[in-house]
Amino acid sequence: MNFAKSALVALLSAFTAMTSASAADYPEKPVKVLVGFPAGQATDIIARRLAQHLSTALGQSFYVENKPGAGAGLAADEAARARPDGYTLLATSSGPMAVNGWIYRNQRYDSVRDFYPLALIGIFPLVMVVNSNSQFKNVTDLVNYAKRHPGAVNYASGGNGVTNHLVMEMFKRRAGINLSHVPYKGGVPAMADVVGGQVEVMFETVSIAGPLIRSGKLRPLAVASEGRVSTLPNVPTIAESGFPGFRGDAWVGIVAPKSVPRPIADKLSTEIVRISKTSEWINGMAEIGVIPKTMVPAEFNHFLRSEVALWGEAVKAANVNMD
Repeated sequence: MNFAKSALVALLSAFTAMTSASAADYPEKPVKVLVGFPAGQATDIIARRLAQHLSTALGQSFYVENKPGAGAGLAADEAARARPDGYTLLATSSGPMAVNGWIYRNQRYDSVRDFYPLALIGIFPLVMVVNSNSQFKNVTDLVNYAKRHPGAVNYASGGNGVTNHLVMEMFKRRAGINLSHVPYKGGVPAMADVVGGQVEVMFETVSIAGPLIRSGKLRPLAVASEGRVSTLPNVPTIAESGFPGFRGDAWVGIVAPKSVPRPIADKLSTEIVRISKTSEWINGMAEIGVIPKTMVPAEFNHFLRSEVALWGEAVKAANVNMD
């Protein structure tokens, strides 16, 4: 019995030593960072910047592989089924992690069950915009007109079930108004028609709408984030515009397959959090309209669960089903 106990202790000690060694040596080969969006999209830009920082910090190549499709779900599905050794990570966002499970009934991955959340690193604030010649000067103007003329105001989105569609549905429900949805195949053509006056209003990320606002082609009415955005300091939040507590942010974070060894996960999380708190990172995110916001694994896990519930309500309100 004593021999068996001693053997078990030795085995556990050896396993612990091996795990610690693997974490100390990690990474020993290039690390793939999957992104479910095309190159040049905001999540892709952030992932590439983070990969550069991690490559420098950890002395091994971190590289991005784009795998768009199914609302960024193809990359998430691949990451969920990857070997959980720390050599496949996923740079992901609110869409594939908190929305897709509600609209793709045949989705194979579960955002809470199948991933280990390493770190939240940023918020994509959304801004409600209208054409610069619009009659709507603020949110109150829009709401009052929509209440007098139900369904008369059209709003654009990048497609059924995407973030800017669902945030507007959340706002409609909160404001008690009826707006008519005009879905486009992507945010660029939708924004072009708002600029051209063919559609009255839409939500879009500050990173995309910001240049058009600064050039005078769009008028911002409010941002959907909890607080004001540094690049649009004079634009109120939806909450400040008469709807306390309203929030509809998109976000970006880094996750790994669920069973990734904890020492490796801790090493990655610690490094990502450190990078995201540097002035270089913060300034770089501000330049592309992203609010730096950092969460460690336990916080990110709690946040993710709350986001799944939040966006589920939005999907139900919009009655979206992509299958």
